[in-house]
Amino acid sequence: MTRIVRMVRIAFVISVSGFLHHHSFAQDAQSYYISNVDPIVQSKCIDCHVSGGQASGTSLRFTSSASDNHSVFDSYVMSPARADRVLAKITGGAGHGGGAQVAAGSSDYQKFSDYMDLLSDEGATQADVPGPPTNVSASAGDQSATVSFSAPTDDGGAAISLYTATSSPGGSQGTCAASPCSVSGLMNGTAYTFTVAATNEAGEGPVSAQSNTVTPATPSVFRVALEEPVQGQTHTGVGNLRGWALASAGIERVDIAIDGVVEFSAPYGGVRLDVGGAFPDIADSDASGFSLAYNYSDLAAGTHTISATAFSVSGETKTSSASFTVVRFPQSFMGGQDVVSLDGASCAMSADEISIVDAIVDDAIYDLRLKWRTAEQGFEIIEIR
Repeated sequence: MTRIVRMVRIAFVISVSGFLHHHSFAQDAQSYYISNVDPIVQSKCIDCHVSGGQASGTSLRFTSSASDNHSVFDSYVMSPARADRVLAKITGGAGHGGGAQVAAGSSDYQKFSDYMDLLSDEGATQADVPGPPTNVSASAGDQSATVSFSAPTDDGGAAISLYTATSSPGGSQGTCAASPCSVSGLMNGTAYTFTVAATNEAGEGPVSAQSNTVTPATPSVFRVALEEPVQGQTHTGVGNLRGWALASAGIERVDIAIDGVVEFSAPYGGVRLDVGGAFPDIADSDASGFSLAYNYSDLAAGTHTISATAFSVSGETKTSSASFTVVRFPQSFMGGQDVVSLDGASCAMSADEISIVDAIVDDAIYDLRLKWRTAEQGFEIIEIR
């Protein structure tokens, strides 16, 4: 009977011990340390592992504060390998200068071992997937869209490495490391919304709320080019005033301004096969020229600016300008058949220029310089002396 009672008592002690052991793991590492490990540290370790002590060179330096001592262990035990190092040291291994302080397999050793497990478990917390990005907005392009967003408020405990924007309909995707993401392969004329999901080491998180609706489209074209007068060149007499203009919506008119004042609208619709070849998708691009004869000698000698402003059917405007120099005779137009005489003049030629000395123009003697102009396909007076 005595033996039976004794066996029951042993079983009860083992059961209680197992319960207490399990219960100790349920505690957090700090609480467990304060209750179970710090008394061992204070009695066996602190004499050396203290500022000024024999083991003061190690990062394991303790004080009378149990919570501070836990923080010291928490910083030191960064992986199970470091935990194993602590357990080896206290039993006299791993070159421990203080020798064995705790016997392997003892109750104190078990307390240290459980504490190391708790620290290692807390340090090995797994990252979760990130939350959904916020403030998602989209802007349309040509068969594409740009999707902007704000990073999730919760990164899941790990750095976000990738964002994926997905279209609806179609499921076309674009990825990026940070906002914005570009999504290509869309159909012009189709309305789309977009969601964005973030990915970290744990995987892809939930998608965001949908963006605004956008419709990709072929970008509209609106161009105007004033080709003559030529920027920076010299003009005189009657020449061309010309260029071209086109718009996806169509051109309503082209106004000509001289030195900032609108003077007239240029005739529009001239044949321009070169422009048509460059913009084959724009209706009537091969009939986009404007041109008229213009007497530059109506302007005073000196620098002037001419601007061509195109008005699209949709109400937009675009302007092209050129600043140039005018040289001229006293009269803006000389109509007499015998007003110019080169009978007594001499001529010299160099490269694409012709110099005439002692030309008689309207009973006055001038020296003239003419230059070949490719755009005009002829020689033009560029200097009158």
